[in-house]
Amino acid sequence: MRGSYRKERDIGTVEAMRRPVILIIDSDESERVSLDAVLRDLYETVLVNEAHEALEAIKTGSVDLVLIDMDHQVVNGIEALELIKKADSDIGVVMLSSTGSAEQAVSALKKGAYDYITKPFNGGDLVSAIKRFTDTLNLRSEVRYLKEELSTRTNGEMLSVSPRMRRVFEVIGMVSSTPTNVLITGESGTGKELVARAIHSFGERKGKPFVAFNCGAVPSELMESELFGHERGAFTGAHARKIGKFEYADGGTVFLDEVSTLPMHLQIKLLRVLQEKSFERVGANVPIKVDIRVIAASNVDLEKEVRKGAFRDDLYYRLKVVPIELPPLRERQEDIALLARHFLDKHSKKCGKRVIGISEGAIKALIGYKWPGNVRELENLMERLVVLSRDGVEIGIDDLPSGIFEAVPDETMEERDFKEALRMFERRYIIGVLTRTNWNRGEAARIMKIHRNTLFMKMKELKIREPRG
Repeated sequence: MRGSYRKERDIGTVEAMRRPVILIIDSDESERVSLDAVLRDLYETVLVNEAHEALEAIKTGSVDLVLIDMDHQVVNGIEALELIKKADSDIGVVMLSSTGSAEQAVSALKKGAYDYITKPFNGGDLVSAIKRFTDTLNLRSEVRYLKEELSTRTNGEMLSVSPRMRRVFEVIGMVSSTPTNVLITGESGTGKELVARAIHSFGERKGKPFVAFNCGAVPSELMESELFGHERGAFTGAHARKIGKFEYADGGTVFLDEVSTLPMHLQIKLLRVLQEKSFERVGANVPIKVDIRVIAASNVDLEKEVRKGAFRDDLYYRLKVVPIELPPLRERQEDIALLARHFLDKHSKKCGKRVIGISEGAIKALIGYKWPGNVRELENLMERLVVLSRDGVEIGIDDLPSGIFEAVPDETMEERDFKEALRMFERRYIIGVLTRTNWNRGEAARIMKIHRNTLFMKMKELKIREPRG
């Protein structure tokens, strides 16, 4: 078989198809050449004599569409179609024939042909048929990519060996199959939207829209229109009807991030949505019924906001049917190495680089850092390290920014007496140097210009122990 068909390149070694590959099956050489002439400027073309040769090419997995000339086949054209679809049911097949038989066309389409074109035809008709199929291929690829991306976003970064996060995962599993409202709390960057997407993706609404809305990112005067929509002429500039987030999400989930920033009049309107599953667009008085689940999130203490009168207590309790609290990264140090390596791998693939890992010394430094920006800050750092690294290297302690080793300012330092403040400074300083030297006591003592035994005594006095893993 090898060498029995002409091709523009070896389809068995294609790394990434820049253009769709069209396999032409025709036992008449002049017909093959004519079809090749029409298509080769737009597509990669592979020419074979008959169906059995084509099967070997199809096995490579590189062929996108097959053209079968039914007038010049050693095997009957319909039989050739059946053989090809049996080998690869997803492959596109276009049948070419001069008979124009309606019965034959119907039979071909029933057996899986994508199209049936009657001769004589012009090149434009053939190219149009092929383009329709390749557009479908592109759409399938895009849908597959988006599904994988969603899977990565909802699962890939929710990695943890922390008992507290394991409990969060259990709650996600229990609540995802219910219509219950959920309130997610935690510092910025802890992954509140990831949890909301996971709840949506694992439940019965997963095939419906997931609409994320950051209440703190939209000016208050525009927020009502964004959430509930408006009618034409409802206000200056409303030139057409607008569908709001709640209406668009019908059947699915609305995720309201930074819900504490909702103005009071919108808190009342949101309460009605939760109670009655209905609302009116701005400028209208006809209720719109919706079937939605609301997941809210806040990085501030909503209970304090209720006590201050800044947030309605009835809305708070409506949202907080199931509370989920996400711990900050500094309280789940056992996850830092796991997440760091995951993000390195993710961004290495994204940037097309081969980063072979991260050293234990660098991991220990990351574990010792307080991560005020939580998981988001860790991912941003890993992406930065990948972008700035050379191909084929390991990320080491020297690659980390100096801020990783700097002590986080203690807001209560001024309230402490001199001796306690000095003790805290010594402890932070020694931990910083030890981290930079991968906990090599001799090297750390040399940098600090003290005797090794002095360092051991200080470590014992200040209760400094090397962190695990």
